[in-house]
Amino acid sequence: MSPPTERFSKLSLESNMPPITRLQSRMQPVEDYSSSSESDTELDFEVDDDGLLMISPSNLKYSLELLDDNTRDEITKAVEVPSQFVLRGCQAGDQRCFFLITEPVEYTIRTGTEQSGYGIPSCSCQNGEQCESPCRHILWLFDQITSQILGVQEDPFVLTRHGYPSELGNPYNAIADFHLDMLADSLHCDVVGQSADPNPRRVQETREMLASLHEVPTDEYRPDLFANPRRGRRAVKRGDLEQTIFRMLLRNDDFFQYFRSSVRADELHRNQFRALQHRADAALAGLRQYAAAAATTTTSSSSESSPPAPRPSKDVPWCAAHLSSVTRHIRAILHTTERPLEPWELRAAARTTMHVLTQVVTSYSHDLITGPATLPKAQRNLYHRLIGERDADFATDVLASIPPEVLFAGPWLEELVGGEEDEVR
Repeated sequence: MSPPTERFSKLSLESNMPPITRLQSRMQPVEDYSSSSESDTELDFEVDDDGLLMISPSNLKYSLELLDDNTRDEITKAVEVPSQFVLRGCQAGDQRCFFLITEPVEYTIRTGTEQSGYGIPSCSCQNGEQCESPCRHILWLFDQITSQILGVQEDPFVLTRHGYPSELGNPYNAIADFHLDMLADSLHCDVVGQSADPNPRRVQETREMLASLHEVPTDEYRPDLFANPRRGRRAVKRGDLEQTIFRMLLRNDDFFQYFRSSVRADELHRNQFRALQHRADAALAGLRQYAAAAATTTTSSSSESSPPAPRPSKDVPWCAAHLSSVTRHIRAILHTTERPLEPWELRAAARTTMHVLTQVVTSYSHDLITGPATLPKAQRNLYHRLIGERDADFATDVLASIPPEVLFAGPWLEELVGGEEDEVR
């Protein structure tokens, strides 16, 4: 199933197309592609403007001339929505045959402030009715959201009658503070209306999965595919199975989730610590963008300082909260696991923790935000807020939980020491 952004972009593109029906375009001569051409997109039922001829996904033609107007209209309505059927199986019975057909069904869950009317989350499966208990969709969604915002903890969360834990507070406020784009990134979904380009994290995880299957370093796997990744109009690339799978993983959410869950977890793939590192990097990237925008605003403004952007902003406190949450997540995983962690998992925990600590110490020890002058240092300097302002054991409590033989065996300590020496110089 195509991601929402792709479906929206198709609508806007089709509105600017010349007045030719999709049926007519299918009946025109097929372009002669070269041997390296790509396949056409999957076809759906099409009915001509007169409602008298229909072409099926199998490219069969059906005349509707013998049908009455009402029946033709009903058939036209029935095939307006592209089918997403899957034939799951068949069975012979007593003078009967059974065929099991399924199709995905989309539901919309809304959550908002108390003033919005959606202070209590609602799902479209409830037909707008306020039910006494949450549906399975609400329970599933807020479990996913809670796992990203709050992470694991030793004590159980307290579930409210609305389907989310009380520790989350108002779900909308929690999501707004976290930032929806960060949450979508962590949950492997798109934010509708944003860039039509593939999500960078989706691209990176796709490369990690395929590189892991080929047992090659991620950065060395198919640089031609990842130098300028695009979803493309067509998924199949003739003569290149790897690129075909790559495009399918970017285009199809269901296939991506199925593929991701089917590949064995290792140091590169389905690594919860590496996922937390991606989140930390995204938070740092958001802070850099905020700082750049703030510097531009300050430069272009008059001598008076510009008012701060409305909350929530991707400022120093916001980024610090994300990085602190990442290290808390790592520590919670280390201390709540019901099984001994594999050596590669401990290495991944150490690598992610040291990566975050190294970034803060070596790259963010200066004031990112230059104005206004009255702004406290803890809101201008990430290092000062996390480490220099007070001894809050940032990251060090996690490192103390990792066996020394793992912690001191990796290259991360040299990177941190080297970075600190560069700062001194």
